[in-house]
Amino acid sequence: MQSRTESSFSVMYRVKNCRMTRWLAWSGFVFAMLGGAADLRADAEVVASPPATFGELLAGFKETTGLEARFEEKKFLALLAAPLLSSGRLFFSPPSSLLRRVERPRPQDILITGNQVRISDESGERLIDLDTRGEVRPLVESMIWIFTGDIESLERAYRVDYQVVESVNGEGKRWQVRLVPRQSPLSQLVRELRVSGRVRTADTLELVETTGDRTVTHIIDVNPQRRFDDAERRELFASP
Repeated sequence: MQSRTESSFSVMYRVKNCRMTRWLAWSGFVFAMLGGAADLRADAEVVASPPATFGELLAGFKETTGLEARFEEKKFLALLAAPLLSSGRLFFSPPSSLLRRVERPRPQDILITGNQVRISDESGERLIDLDTRGEVRPLVESMIWIFTGDIESLERAYRVDYQVVESVNGEGKRWQVRLVPRQSPLSQLVRELRVSGRVRTADTLELVETTGDRTVTHIIDVNPQRRFDDAERRELFASP
C-alpha cells in the first residue's frame, strides 16, 4: 500500500509539473477571449445581443488597446478531494505581452513576451523559451490568430462549435464556444477548451486536459480598453 508520505509527494509533484504546462497552454485563450470585450458605452440593443457567429466574435477582438481584469480560478485534480484555488490579476499589452499576477495563495508572476516566458515567485526567477515547448506553443499561437481574426488557422487547428444559447438565470442570451484540438502534440495535452460569455465579453473559461483534470477560470472586472503608460509598461512587462 502506498504510504501517506509517498502519496503526498506524488500529488505535489503532479501539481507542480502540470501547473506550468497548464498555464502556458491556457494563457493565450484567457487573454485573447477577453480582448473582445464590448465597450460599455454601446447602446442597449447592441449590448444585449451576442455575436451571431464565431467570425463576428473574432472581428470584435482586433481593436483592443490593452486590458486588465481580475480572475478567480479553480483547478480540479483527480488526486485531490478539493480544488486548488488561486486569484489575482491579468494584464495584456498588444501585440504579445501577457502577465498573469497571482496574488493568492502565493504571489507569482508569469510573463509572456514574444516567445519567452519569465516566471517569478518566492523561489526565484526562471526563463522558458516557447520554441522548446512544442506541446504548448500552438495554444499561444492561437492567441495571435484570435486577435487577428484568423478563423481559417483556428479551424485548421481545432474543431470549432459556436452557439448562442439562452441564459439559465434569465439574463438573456449568451455565447459559448467549444474548441477541440485536431492533432498532436496539442491533442495529447488538451481534450477541449470551453469559453462562454455575454456580448463580446468572456466570463468563464474551462480547460479540460486529457488526464481528466480541468481548470475553470472566472473573469471579473474586465477593462478591455486599458492603456498603459511608459512607467506601467516597464513595471508590468519589462524584463529585468
